[in-house]
Amino acid sequence: MNKIFPQGDANGSAAAGSKALPGGEGDVPQSLPGFLVAHCGDPASWIYSDQMCDGINNCGDCSDELSPVTTCPPCGPGWWRCPSTVFRYCSCIPRSLCRDHVQHCFDWSDEYSCPGP
Repeated sequence: MNKIFPQGDANGSAAAGSKALPGGEGDVPQSLPGFLVAHCGDPASWIYSDQMCDGINNCGDCSDELSPVTTCPPCGPGWWRCPSTVFRYCSCIPRSLCRDHVQHCFDWSDEYSCPGP
């Protein structure tokens, strides 16, 4: 599972267990080129840029998948667009979860409308 990397709070202290200190040695976001880092809806959290728009809720608040933080393309061919009940996904679920007799969409469209894998 992908992790969120806290940058620290406004007082400059890092979150518990975090080794990154803003402006200090080991501050991963500042030691990497900016195009490799993406901020989440919570400005104190970040992910690697390649985790944006990958269908997975990497930020924990879906800000890496939904507006206004990011603009992702529509679901790809292996995905079904729906309001997900699964924390791991935001607005699309893998079609492999369709028609498996388990609700993955709030509106049950994964069981009744999705054509399946």
